[in-house]
Amino acid sequence: MENLLKNDQNVLGDHLLNQVFFNKYKLVKKLGEGSFGMIFKAESPDGKYAFKFEKKRPNKRTLLKSESQIMSYLKGKGIPKIEKYVEEENYSIMIMELLGKSLEVLMKETEQKKFSVKTIALLGQEIIPIFKFIHDKNIIHRDVKPDNLSVGYDDPCQIYFLDFGLAKKYRSSKTLKHNPMIKHTKLTGTARYASINALTGLEQSRRDDLESFGYVLAYFYRGELPWMGIHAKNKEDKYSKILNIKKNLDTENLLNNSPKELCDYLNYCKQLEYEQEPDYNYLIGLFKNIIFNILKETIDYKFDWVSEIQAQNHIKGINISLENSENSNIITTTDDVHENKNEFIFKEKDEIINEKKEIKEKKEEKIEHYEEIIDEINLINNEEKENKNENEKEKEKEDIKDDGKKKHKKHGQCCIII
Repeated sequence: MENLLKNDQNVLGDHLLNQVFFNKYKLVKKLGEGSFGMIFKAESPDGKYAFKFEKKRPNKRTLLKSESQIMSYLKGKGIPKIEKYVEEENYSIMIMELLGKSLEVLMKETEQKKFSVKTIALLGQEIIPIFKFIHDKNIIHRDVKPDNLSVGYDDPCQIYFLDFGLAKKYRSSKTLKHNPMIKHTKLTGTARYASINALTGLEQSRRDDLESFGYVLAYFYRGELPWMGIHAKNKEDKYSKILNIKKNLDTENLLNNSPKELCDYLNYCKQLEYEQEPDYNYLIGLFKNIIFNILKETIDYKFDWVSEIQAQNHIKGINISLENSENSNIITTTDDVHENKNEFIFKEKDEIINEKKEIKEKKEEKIEHYEEIIDEINLINNEEKENKNENEKEKEKEDIKDDGKKKHKKHGQCCIII
């Protein structure tokens, strides 16, 4: 393998196809490339994987190493599984779960070159919980865009986040203290979908991930964005023009004729403070309201690119995984699932866990309250017992004194009689 990965500008290419790495993984197809490396599809006896190569750069941080560490740390629904990370002399290699097409590709494959309102709402209610999961683990993505959102290789109903190379911690894991606000920073991420604050040069936080997703949804709804294709002298000029359009364009004009909830989503994200925790349940509720009340639909996983059979297989897969694992994010039981012409309503397990947690916390509070009362009673009893003992001791002392006086008096009387 060392001979294949020489320090050569053109070493990563088609000549790597059909080569076997680590005596297990055979590269069978080139999936893409960027300024720092390439990604290949690989096959092994136990499955299909994605092979991601990154060229090492002198005195530069290895993004692939950071990405593998963050993804291994996150581990959860919507996060691709990391198989292995290896560093060679001139290249870093990350082997991960193979995914399907990106949402960018899927949108361009539609007849209208944009997604339906139902698909946008289904995406919203699926992706916001993944944001919450990532943010609850003190990480922000910082490069939310259609290319970095993908579907599963075998399950096109499952949504995944990709490319955590620019992700970072936004607060301490121990103290939960937020990183300080820094001004005049260079933009991290993609200007087309970046938040207004990020384009202004402010340090990013949870609000920026969510606002970026708002522009992604606008792109899915319109099929384009007003600031796409603008002419600029250089990168800084381009960023400035995009910022100016975003600042001066009303959300209602950006999302013209869309359900009000899409505008409410983006407006809510824009008004969030730097350290403010977003109300994820409120945001999820906006998308569910579109599905249930406006479209009169259900969460049936029938995205624009998904067939009836694929949607049903996804639902079956959820039920099977739930039977085999107690750690799933969604729970379905005979009481939770109602089938009516292939329509399903799911009750999220997180809600059940939170309810049980609240009940447990209330019970613990009552127990602590009772324990405090018992401690107070014991303290009072001990004080009363101590006071009683002291009183008894004082009484005994007085009795001894009285006995001594009586004896002394009798003795004196005897002396007089004599």
